[in-house]
Amino acid sequence: MAPFAIAMIGGAATFVVITIGLLAFARPPRASERLMHDAERDARRSTAGIAHLDDQARADLWPGLSERLEGTRLWKDLQLLMLRAGLLIRPSEAAGIGAIAAVMGIVIVWFTTGNGLLALLGGALAVTALYLYLTVLADRRQAQLTGQLPNALDMLSSGLRSGHSLTRTFRIVVTQSGSPMSDEIRHVMEDINVGLSTSEALELLVNRTKSYDIELVVAAIQIQLKLGGNLAEVLDNIAGVIRERMTLQREIDAATSEGRLSATILVAMPFVMALVISVISPGYLDPLFQEAVGRILLMGAGLLMIIGIIVIKNLIEIDF
Repeated sequence: MAPFAIAMIGGAATFVVITIGLLAFARPPRASERLMHDAERDARRSTAGIAHLDDQARADLWPGLSERLEGTRLWKDLQLLMLRAGLLIRPSEAAGIGAIAAVMGIVIVWFTTGNGLLALLGGALAVTALYLYLTVLADRRQAQLTGQLPNALDMLSSGLRSGHSLTRTFRIVVTQSGSPMSDEIRHVMEDINVGLSTSEALELLVNRTKSYDIELVVAAIQIQLKLGGNLAEVLDNIAGVIRERMTLQREIDAATSEGRLSATILVAMPFVMALVISVISPGYLDPLFQEAVGRILLMGAGLLMIIGIIVIKNLIEIDF
């Protein structure tokens, strides 16, 4: 079998293994896993609402490794990304999944090219691909969260007009909304139950989601908590603005759909053609992997492809 075909099959196997690993270890946070002592609560504030697991949760396979990683800035940023993706993974588990991705990338490239330097590069690319996969999951979940936000604001506004308190209207949103909105509001309520103020719990919500729309809502609620005012009317106005933004975003997506499809085809075409050639004529592409000039051409083509992706992405993305 041609080296390129081996690389494609190995890459697909790597993707499957990593996906299974994420699904096996990751799960939505449970209420029992967020309850903690006062000392742990301070650590939670500093890491933007990241949950610690209690004794009733599944045992950590490498507790020492988790303790070392939890204090690093890299882990805090990575854990926030996984929370935005709706995942709850311990530091040791994330390190294990990353190590598996790196090893599989190294093995695949080594057996394909026989070059140690390229094998190390393959391992780094596998870890990068895993990070990009998490980013895609986080962006997809954030889009779902934004889509559910107007209806949640309508429920909050109706509850406040009915005379309910803010925390009571949060409970209404949890029971009437689907995931991920119900998960995030439930997280806010549990933060309040473990001793955080409503303002602090909402700030943690903003840090977790990194959503401009949620930041706007939280700012309105915090101002109302400090100064008073008709919060229900403010929430109605914000819900209307968010709906208009969503309508405009859909129009932009429709206008740029051709460019996004072109970008997808241009990125996928070299790999598809190379796979077809490897199947039709095995060994035809071997010089690209075995000769020094061929490897230089591959690296140059990869660099040009990355530049092209960046250019097309800037052309089709419209900030508003």
